[in-house]
Amino acid sequence: MRPSRICAAGLLAVAVLLLSGCSDAAAPTVGAAPTAWTADLGAAVVGKPVVAGGEVIAATERNRVVALDPDTGRIRWSRTVGTPLTGTAQVVGCGNLDPLGITSTPVVDAATHTVFVLAEVRTGDSTVEHRMVALDTRTGRVLRTAVADPPLPAGETPLPLLQRPGLVLANGRVYAAFGGNSGDCGHYHGWVVGLPADDAGAAVSFEAAPDGEGGAIWMSGGAPVVDGAGNLYITTGNANPDPSEGGPDPKRYTESVVKLSPALTPLAAFKDRVAGGDEDLSTGPPVLLPDGRVVVVGKTDVAYVLDADLHRVGAIDQVCGSDPDGTPAYDRATAHLFVPCGDGGIQELDLKADRLGPVLPGPNGSPVLAGGTLLAVSYPDGVLTAFDAASGTATSSERLGVQVPHFVTPVVAGRLVLIGTEQGVTAVPRASG
Repeated sequence: MRPSRICAAGLLAVAVLLLSGCSDAAAPTVGAAPTAWTADLGAAVVGKPVVAGGEVIAATERNRVVALDPDTGRIRWSRTVGTPLTGTAQVVGCGNLDPLGITSTPVVDAATHTVFVLAEVRTGDSTVEHRMVALDTRTGRVLRTAVADPPLPAGETPLPLLQRPGLVLANGRVYAAFGGNSGDCGHYHGWVVGLPADDAGAAVSFEAAPDGEGGAIWMSGGAPVVDGAGNLYITTGNANPDPSEGGPDPKRYTESVVKLSPALTPLAAFKDRVAGGDEDLSTGPPVLLPDGRVVVVGKTDVAYVLDADLHRVGAIDQVCGSDPDGTPAYDRATAHLFVPCGDGGIQELDLKADRLGPVLPGPNGSPVLAGGTLLAVSYPDGVLTAFDAASGTATSSERLGVQVPHFVTPVVAGRLVLIGTEQGVTAVPRASG
């Protein structure tokens, strides 16, 4: 791993690193966030809360789905959609989520007042199934359920699979992607499954590493990206067990960006040929630019710029100085990409010039843009930092007073910033961040 180029010391130090060196900047006082409300839901909200019909909907690792009043955080309805897996590491052989229930971000069909969640449901002492559940956003009534497990090869079971990426609604289907649990134990492949949103029609699927094992699709919780034609873009990880260092990973569609048709037929693929070992390209989802180009950043610390057919047209080296880790945020106004760094800090990339910008020291969570403000949370300590996106200057840094999950991503909802926590959801007035 390359030494970090962040010049300021400390996670919350606020400075701007320029290519010519480090500039000094006054760090704002880290104060307590003026919380609007906190909802204790009894388990971690690892995926992002979503907003539908004037309600905040969150799903927990205990397979509980709730609708919250956005003004008060009061629970309007609550529904449990199955028994979660407990004793994960003992039952699966690895994993760092316990209980293990709903891990991904739900998706909402506003036209039909439906929220879709995907739950890992315990069906026996050492058996599980992955279950898609559709609920009415207004009442929590369960509308339908469907088994979402992919068509596994002989000898494989759903137990080693983790459904981490956010769900996507497109082409009349709900798409869910799968990888392995932390530790890559057991026999598994990366998968994308598309289930009919209205429960009519056949499911479709895509399998990574069909000539071996592995190719996890996890993307730090980010969702597959969909273009105007309904095609999906995903990133994959390494073969299982880890291949030799130095690359290329030998299995089909491993360490790759893959473009999939609505029916999940591969249309194009790009392999990071220097990724070996555990250097996941799937550490974050692809970013689809307005001009059709695709940008992807993995643990080789290279940002690849690809055309719409996934041919390499550019690259930016030495991203982050520590492994990029999470979902980047793209600023259309400046064509700048903000990439979260595993050891802390947000790396800015200038995609007009294909060059490194500054590293904004501080949070390690995935950033989001709200107007001209960049927001990100540090995990696990839960500090929300706001930056002026144009200058890179930190404008506030506030302690939430709660622990937050890995790869936490804030959600901007009107006047609130919503943050999933280890026990539920915290809402902070947007003016404070």
